[in-house]
Amino acid sequence: MSHKEIDIGYLARVEGETAIKIRIKGKDVEEIKLKIFEPPRFFEGFLVGRKYDEVGDIVSRICGICPISHMTTAIQALEKAMGIEVSEETRLLRRVLCLSQLAASHLIHLYMLACPDYFGYGSLMQMLPEHGEEANRFIRMKEILNNLTAAIGGRASHPVTHRVGGFTCLPEPGILDNLRSQLEEIRPGAEETVRFIAGLDFPDFSRKSEYVALKSEGEYALNDGRIVSDEGLDISIDDYEKHFREKQVPYAMSKRSHLKGRGSFMVGSLPRVNLKFDQLVPATKKIAGEIGFKVPDYNPFHNNLAQALELHSFLEECIGIIDSLKLKKEDVYVKIKPGEAGAVTEAPRGLLYHRYRVNRKGVIEKADIVTPTAHSFLNIEKDLEHLVAGISQLPRDKIVLRCEQLVRAYDPCFSCSVH
Repeated sequence: MSHKEIDIGYLARVEGETAIKIRIKGKDVEEIKLKIFEPPRFFEGFLVGRKYDEVGDIVSRICGICPISHMTTAIQALEKAMGIEVSEETRLLRRVLCLSQLAASHLIHLYMLACPDYFGYGSLMQMLPEHGEEANRFIRMKEILNNLTAAIGGRASHPVTHRVGGFTCLPEPGILDNLRSQLEEIRPGAEETVRFIAGLDFPDFSRKSEYVALKSEGEYALNDGRIVSDEGLDISIDDYEKHFREKQVPYAMSKRSHLKGRGSFMVGSLPRVNLKFDQLVPATKKIAGEIGFKVPDYNPFHNNLAQALELHSFLEECIGIIDSLKLKKEDVYVKIKPGEAGAVTEAPRGLLYHRYRVNRKGVIEKADIVTPTAHSFLNIEKDLEHLVAGISQLPRDKIVLRCEQLVRAYDPCFSCSVH
């Protein structure tokens, strides 16, 4: 009986450092390991002893791609712990801030990390001679989304205006109106992105996972709601730790999450779109119908297509919120109270959990962070196992390509996972 061992020593075009180990015996997959060797970050440890108003700035440094998600989740957990209510204006500004980051993150992943695989290139730079139009579209859309983030957060990365209780500074009059015009300018680019991604030659692969996301009755939930799944999970954010568990595995620096009594699950764009398709904006649902996208979709490679649909929907929603905003300067006052609470938001790659205990002086006594990639870690390995079982007789280079494509489809952030 033939044996085949495949070691992908370094997976390129992902955020952070990981390797994949595969062992095949005959047609059977004996071993699949996602070996996350990104050095541990120890954020939870050095948050202890810091003041509550330092936490947002610190956790935003966990990731340069999704700093707003970490900051927002931490801020909301601290507000809940100290019993702080925020205004509707703050809630809407936070939503636009998060929407701009989600859309920008999806753009980076789709054009720079995922697409080169489907055109036989090692990077976006190598694609430029033949795909200059797509590259220019990507750059212009990213520039405008960065401008929107900076207008609300004070800068495009690691915002400085977003604090516990609200925003210390609001956009100057006229800036959001100008940005609305810029968002209108890139509307066609968002639709073209959906059609461009829909035209990729995705592998014909399907595996039913349990899809988990935040959901609320009204809008496409990002910063609040209930934690639900397509297999009946429906819990309050406060009950997160009763249902979600983490386990250390010897070959990875990241912990690996699972649902108590249920097993692996997937978070991110595909689960969100599967669970909340009806809450996408009407224009996005119309395009989805035109490209033949239907839910439920069980192909994890289509996470990239779900990202493109979200990008389009998020851009449309930013325009709608800007039209409804009537900004009024608010005093950001925080009365420190002791308490402990957790918050869950939707980061670009899925559910992000932060929990803090604060003492009467506003000092952090306990911190816990569970990231989207840690949530999906086990499910990635399960998908790899089923994928390799179906292509085990192919040449090594084709197996390697498919496995790399699958991991990249999840848009993992291994730097976040070892927080």
